[in-house]
Amino acid sequence: MKGKVFIIALFLILCSCNTKPLETVTYISAPASLNGSESSLHKADDGSIYLSWIETNDNSSKLLLAKLNEGNTWSEPQTIASGDNWFINWADFPSVTSFGSNLVAHYLEKSASDIYAYDVKLTVSKDGGNNWSDVLTPHTDSTNTEHGFVSKVAMNDDSFLSVWLDGRQMAYAEKDTTITKQMTLRAAVINSESKLENEYLLDSRVCDCCQTDTAMTEEGPIVIYRDRSEAEIRDIYYVKLVNGTWTQPQPIYNDNWKITGCPVNGPAISTEESTVAVAWFTVANNLPSVKVAFSNNNGEVFNEPIEIGDIAPLGRVDIELLKDNSALVSWMDTVEGKTQIQLQRVYKNGTLSNIVTLAESSESRSSGFPRMVVKNNLAYITWTKVNDGNKLSIETAIVNTDLIE
Repeated sequence: MKGKVFIIALFLILCSCNTKPLETVTYISAPASLNGSESSLHKADDGSIYLSWIETNDNSSKLLLAKLNEGNTWSEPQTIASGDNWFINWADFPSVTSFGSNLVAHYLEKSASDIYAYDVKLTVSKDGGNNWSDVLTPHTDSTNTEHGFVSKVAMNDDSFLSVWLDGRQMAYAEKDTTITKQMTLRAAVINSESKLENEYLLDSRVCDCCQTDTAMTEEGPIVIYRDRSEAEIRDIYYVKLVNGTWTQPQPIYNDNWKITGCPVNGPAISTEESTVAVAWFTVANNLPSVKVAFSNNNGEVFNEPIEIGDIAPLGRVDIELLKDNSALVSWMDTVEGKTQIQLQRVYKNGTLSNIVTLAESSESRSSGFPRMVVKNNLAYITWTKVNDGNKLSIETAIVNTDLIE
């Protein structure tokens, strides 16, 4: 027992010595009010960076958008949509994505009184966010079940792929005993006129409430998610659209994490040409860890995962490839009662940089999931801060990735 205590203490000392000072981080003021939460970032093909978030007052919510100006200040926020019947959840949050010169946003709207009866609503802007189209629902089942955990990626300049978790089988099973109640992973291609072009079933049994993520490779889109086997193994899987056909689901890596409930901790992906990088959280063998796996061939094969150097991660990961095909990973951890947002650079050969502590946070659900994008050598990061009295606010920062070494 003394040996184990010594090893843990030594590891803590090593981690402390490898923590980079905060000179690498510049904090910038976000345009959100004190009741903002669930922020997300997107970098368009033209280099524009967009910040989206939700503000809630009484029973009404609205989704807002700001664009990063020169000088690293945010524009005045624009309202994308608002409503009094939205589904607001710390882990299932809206986002904005670009395709060509267009923007597409999604949010979640209640479909019935059941807690998890809600639909995905998509809206498109052709003028940089000034005006937004009538909403489209990408799923056509019309069941009062869960539809959420959306990810989106441009297919081309005129269409995008939307991916979501779909609970329609929960309703179908009520009327047909041959159908099993299980969450499915589905997708649709939608054009700039908000027309549904194709619908797909990607996986017929997945984890109920972990985020999906989607990116574009040289071959086509790749979708990652947390699977769910009949034996309750919930590892990270992926599918790809290659020459018009979706591949069969396969694991990024077999962690063999057996857990009877959803951990609410989805994976993240980043791509650049043929390189793919995936980050995820697991507690396989009762050991919490954040892992990263690279592929050099559009996700055909992934290398052995690299474990991030941290002993008490909570997960809530994000990842972005950098210019040299290393990757910047963000996650949250709690050590000695203190929750922090951490950053680390990971190289394909397994080399790890110093850990940079971005900010103190909270392990409460309301602190959400930090999100980031990278432009040139700068990482732009947003997260939800839990203030005194559980008041929420949006924070944003810039990190010079060249200084993370």
